[in-house]
Amino acid sequence: MLLLKNVYLNGKTQDVLIENGTFSQIKSHIEQKNCETIDCKDKAILPTFCNTHTHASMMFLRGIGEDLELFDWLENEIWPRENKLTPEMIYHLSRFAVLEMIKTGTTMFLDMYFYADETIKAACEMGVRALVTYVGMDMFDENETQRRLENAKSFLAQKSPSALVQKGLSCHAVYTASQKLICGFKELANRKDAYFHIHTSETQKEVSDCLKKYGKRPIQLIDDWGVLDENTIIAHAVHLDDDEISRVARAKAIVAHNPTSNLKLNSGQMPLQKYLDRGVRVALGTDSVSSNNSLSMISEMKVAALSAKSAANSSTAAKVSDIFKTATQNGFEALGVKAGKIQEGYLADFMLLDLKCHALLPNVNLVSNMVYSADSSVICDVFCNGKPLMQNRVVAGEDEIVQNFKAVCKSLC
Repeated sequence: MLLLKNVYLNGKTQDVLIENGTFSQIKSHIEQKNCETIDCKDKAILPTFCNTHTHASMMFLRGIGEDLELFDWLENEIWPRENKLTPEMIYHLSRFAVLEMIKTGTTMFLDMYFYADETIKAACEMGVRALVTYVGMDMFDENETQRRLENAKSFLAQKSPSALVQKGLSCHAVYTASQKLICGFKELANRKDAYFHIHTSETQKEVSDCLKKYGKRPIQLIDDWGVLDENTIIAHAVHLDDDEISRVARAKAIVAHNPTSNLKLNSGQMPLQKYLDRGVRVALGTDSVSSNNSLSMISEMKVAALSAKSAANSSTAAKVSDIFKTATQNGFEALGVKAGKIQEGYLADFMLLDLKCHALLPNVNLVSNMVYSADSSVICDVFCNGKPLMQNRVVAGEDEIVQNFKAVCKSLC
């Protein structure tokens, strides 16, 4: 058991008791013997973030291939370097990615990248939640399609080593994966009650190419293929027409919104407020550091809010409460985890904030401060499932993690 005393929550000082990884009591005063107690004077408690789209191990690509067009960037800067990756490299890169996520208040992420077992190993060791997917990309080669399908079966057949880490399947996009692969992966995922993840409608070029090849837009295409449902997470979804928005809302699929990546690569601005008004389930993601340069969900919230106001041409769009919810509760709920709220009965994924930090003063609206003025320096402690991941701004073993990361980068960049 863990007892937080005198912590700022919902505008007042309260005590919070955590038992078996869950918030069990939240009251003005709690007396509990035989439990660890933390005095949280001058600290606030908020739920941690859920990053619903990233390629965690791409940490070595930070700052590489700047100011290029998307396909030039992929073909000439990203894919050639990725060809050098080994499983051991992915393990060390994943640990560094998780370190950055913890430091910036994230305790769950959805990952789409190579050597998924190594990312799972890293996530398990560092105590975070994750949904790690095996990636399908066959470039329309029948032999590769069959190989990927067999690998996907094997991946899902092996139980995850931690209850905090889920397994799922993903396909890169309709322009890199065949109908047989995409539908095959979705069918496998359904059999295992697992999630399916795919990039879609990220650029106008993708939409145009899809129309030329299939006579349909990407969302229309995968919906007609039977891929869209409440266990499907679509990344980006920038360029949807009204019919596609209706299809996503009707299917209860999840949109993983990546505003920083979209803006940096000039992919476009997703009309967030329009999606929310139409009942689309929207959560927030960072994409990778190769197209974002950061895994900070704090930074992502501010960009999401500003981008949404610009897209809607309205200062009243993207209210701070809605933006914070896309980064916390919406993500956890989308991935089937009862977290993202500081409330009795919810899982104890939370962060403690330093209320003396300049970015949180004056404390008129804490959520607004987190969306618009804060950075990771406001975070003192991070807990996942009631267990500490960072205390007093220090993560156990972080020096070793950084050194191993630097060694991998030296061999790749």
